[in-house]
Amino acid sequence: MPSNLSTTSAAELDRCLALAAPAASAHADVALEAARRARSLALELGRPADAGRAGVWACAHLLRQGRYDELLHEAELGRPLVAREGLQAEHRELLRLLSLAGSEAGSFEVALKAAHELVALSAEAGDDAALTAALALAVCFERMGDSWQAMRLLEEALREHGSAGADAPEPVLLPLLMASNGLCATALGIAHRLFDLDDADELRDVLALARLAGERASELLSRMPDPVYRVAVMGNLGEVLMYQGDTEAAAPLVHGAYEQARRLGLRAYAWRIQATLGALLVARNEPLQAMLSMRELVAEMGEHAPPQTLVRTHHVAYCAGRALGRCEEALGHFEAAERIERRRTMAQLRAQSTLFVTRSEAQHAQWQAEQARREAQEQRERAAAAAEHAERDPLTGLGNRRHLLKRCAELLPAARRHQRPLALALLDLDRFKAVNDTHGHAVGDAVLVALAQLLRESMRTDDVLVRHGGEEFVLVLPGLAAEAAVEVCERLRERVAAFPWHSGCGTTVPVTASLGLATAPAYELEVLLARADHALYRAKAAGRNRVLLAPA
Repeated sequence: MPSNLSTTSAAELDRCLALAAPAASAHADVALEAARRARSLALELGRPADAGRAGVWACAHLLRQGRYDELLHEAELGRPLVAREGLQAEHRELLRLLSLAGSEAGSFEVALKAAHELVALSAEAGDDAALTAALALAVCFERMGDSWQAMRLLEEALREHGSAGADAPEPVLLPLLMASNGLCATALGIAHRLFDLDDADELRDVLALARLAGERASELLSRMPDPVYRVAVMGNLGEVLMYQGDTEAAAPLVHGAYEQARRLGLRAYAWRIQATLGALLVARNEPLQAMLSMRELVAEMGEHAPPQTLVRTHHVAYCAGRALGRCEEALGHFEAAERIERRRTMAQLRAQSTLFVTRSEAQHAQWQAEQARREAQEQRERAAAAAEHAERDPLTGLGNRRHLLKRCAELLPAARRHQRPLALALLDLDRFKAVNDTHGHAVGDAVLVALAQLLRESMRTDDVLVRHGGEEFVLVLPGLAAEAAVEVCERLRERVAAFPWHSGCGTTVPVTASLGLATAPAYELEVLLARADHALYRAKAAGRNRVLLAPA
């Protein structure tokens, strides 16, 4: 008997897990505390899988708050437990979080190592994992200065794995949403680099791509209304609309995203969106309010400021200062942004030099990941084909006894559970030996193939038709009670008798069929087969070419 203490602790663990789940709407501070509490309780209660899961969730909440160094530390501590417990999806998620946090913190070696490991683990895990891996790798490239390569990588991944769009199956929805939003954010990053250059055409095209990706992500939100991703998607889409000049459409999106980010404690998101709000104020000719807001933001972020957000904040303040005619203050913000950019550029160049992240190597890594994915897909297809082949009769192409067992293992329990009618018939050709003796086995085989096609054409989608051996076939007819099943079998018998066997197969021996029929209950295959076989025997004894129903 478990003690009251352990029962209470188990209930507390379940409460903390529910509160800590990233899809829940708890404030990030509360969710983080719950995740850490859940991890501790799970270890005490001997539930290591829950401990591993809670550790991953804690890292997700740290990312949302911009606490990247803490995340890197906790992720490295939690990885062995997640791997040991075989939590494959959680392991991939932890690698994604490591890669994102490393990219944001400038720890590119950590980020790239995690991203490449994620690519390798995702090769056999399906479209959802492939999209997630592509996004992690793209963020690494973008933060390391190769935004165009990141954009191409995401475009290719979405073309290959995300063609279903909003109609995508459930497991792919979130990765598809993240990748679409990631493409929007990456294109926005490129747009920021193009603002002060004389290339209006490329800027227009990049913003159009960002808008398309953002609208696609917004559409996906309708199927999975996650509050955190709503903040990210609406914030990015609002920013795109603002830069396209549609400030009226942009304002409610950006304000709504900012308010929700603050309400949920999503510090990193709120800071980034506040910089967008400053740009919106400048666009609406309110530079003084923009300048004040950016000063407050710089002070609030302090030493925890994400470099990219800090650059954007200084740039907005620079634009506001110019509009106000405060040239010295504007220049100070411009120089501050330039210093951060130079530091980022130096870190990017060092990382590229140290880690040999050239474009050709990145493309080679993509090619290797794609080859692994294709090989895994081909292997799955070969295994499926082998399994299908093992269930097929090589002469007629119908299912065999193995197929019968597999289908009945699904149909019979379901019929029993809902007390639905079901019939099973054994069909056997009459005096088939005479066909073989008179014309040889080639003609006999032609008769069996023609009969299989005739039966196949008469079956419904849910019916089961198999060659049971020799000239005997089994038909399973779900949903049919005795009277309806007898009618179906009589029609089949008549079609067999009326078929032009001489012109179609070359036999002069008359071809007819006898059928023995049994109905549920019982719902056991062997019982139904035995009853149908007994009815078939009686049909043969009664003169052949007839249908007989086994007694209930």
